[in-house]
Amino acid sequence: MKLKKLFLVSAIVLLVSACSQIAPPSISSPKSLGELITDLKNISKNYDIIEVDINEKDELTSDFGFVLLTLMKDGKNYSQTLYYNYGIAHDDPKERKSSFDKGNPQSVNVEDIEKRQNEVEKYLENAKSQINENLEGYSFKSIKSIKFYLNDNGNFETELRINIIEDGNSERRESGRTVIDYYTITFLADSDGNVVYKE
Repeated sequence: MKLKKLFLVSAIVLLVSACSQIAPPSISSPKSLGELITDLKNISKNYDIIEVDINEKDELTSDFGFVLLTLMKDGKNYSQTLYYNYGIAHDDPKERKSSFDKGNPQSVNVEDIEKRQNEVEKYLENAKSQINENLEGYSFKSIKSIKFYLNDNGNFETELRINIIEDGNSERRESGRTVIDYYTITFLADSDGNVVYKE
């Protein structure tokens, strides 16, 4: 793993009182994925699901936030955003004017995502181990996103985008606020469950 090509990003730390709040589940938890899978099964009755991109609610939290869907119906490209933990309803699918980059993409089978539901946290632990073993001086901070899709060969893949921080050098004060500098790296879990770093 090499960090020289990574783009440094900064996030302002927001201190929120959690005394009366229940912490939202992680985006990698079976509970979060179960809620999403229920929605995907309903959507797949009317649309082909091309890509499912689950994102953290707020930067550097790993909290289940929103899901960006790429859909297809009758040869047309659609997008939809599903919101979780925001207290607002899901958007309706919207037709996108842009076409797919690679011809006619294959749709994801929701059952494949359901089969992975209990494996995603294992993939994350595997990725964390690889970070600890191969990136001295850096640590896991949060899981930015999880993406499900079929690759160019038609094989189901799970992409984990992970935020890491440099040990001891990530936090700084700027204009009276705490800022955390971080990098995002990507791991792929293939159809056999092998987790590899994506350069």
